[in-house]
Amino acid sequence: MTNKTFSIEDNKLLQYGVMAFGIILCAVGINGFLTPANLLSGGLAGICVILNNLFGINQGIASFLMNIPIFLLSNKYFDKRFLIVSFINMFLFSIALGATQDLYRYVNINDTMLQAIYGGLLNGAGMGLIFKAKASAGGLDIIAAVFKTKFGISMKDTFLFVNFFIVCAGGFLFGPKLVMYTLISMYITSVAMELTKDSFDKKKSILLISEKNEEIAQEIMKEMKSGVTFLDAEGAYTHAKKKIIYCIVSSGDMAKLKDLVYRIDHNAFISVNNVEEVRGAGFKEKFL
Repeated sequence: MTNKTFSIEDNKLLQYGVMAFGIILCAVGINGFLTPANLLSGGLAGICVILNNLFGINQGIASFLMNIPIFLLSNKYFDKRFLIVSFINMFLFSIALGATQDLYRYVNINDTMLQAIYGGLLNGAGMGLIFKAKASAGGLDIIAAVFKTKFGISMKDTFLFVNFFIVCAGGFLFGPKLVMYTLISMYITSVAMELTKDSFDKKKSILLISEKNEEIAQEIMKEMKSGVTFLDAEGAYTHAKKKIIYCIVSSGDMAKLKDLVYRIDHNAFISVNNVEEVRGAGFKEKFL
């Protein structure tokens, strides 16, 4: 038996709704919290701010021109639909930023640390939702996605690495204090993005030892529709032959699995581990 998992792209209305909500969260985080605190931006936005201050280059034009080679490069790694939707999102994100540019007047929080924390959370959660819907908003999002696809490097790590150098460069223009606050905000953004992107999609691998392994395996396949594998094992002390049950379930099904197992055998031994990625056997491949 296989484990059929639901994905956001199975429902197009939900998918585009998640994208739109993600864009709104990013815009609110930036214009409601980060911009009024004069915190430096990361990614292409941060580079555009630096170029504007040094050479007077329009940020919108700079962002658009830098996005062109990024999209051309990513054409080798992603399908056209992802790139088209991401290109549209780039424009929608610009519109959302314009529509919320005066939001800071209504938020009215004069605490740089709070602005860094909540701005980072909202911006990161918004980016995570956009990625979860199999899209991006261009810029560093695309670069991080390429590194994740080609080299398996966590998107969070790519964001932190690239943004660190961008912010350090900006520190010569804006001073060290804002740089330190910005690094805090960026770390929160990267963590929130990673958590949101992988939310409701966590998998757990189970190693289970029981004297009633046959009965438990049958119930797992019947009630949870999950595949089960028997692994041959031997006790190191008793040298007794055993069968270990191995299976993978969603994190949301863990409570149900434990209830099922201990209903059959109160003395069962269960080891639970987080799984970064699962492919095949009915599980949908993780996008990023």
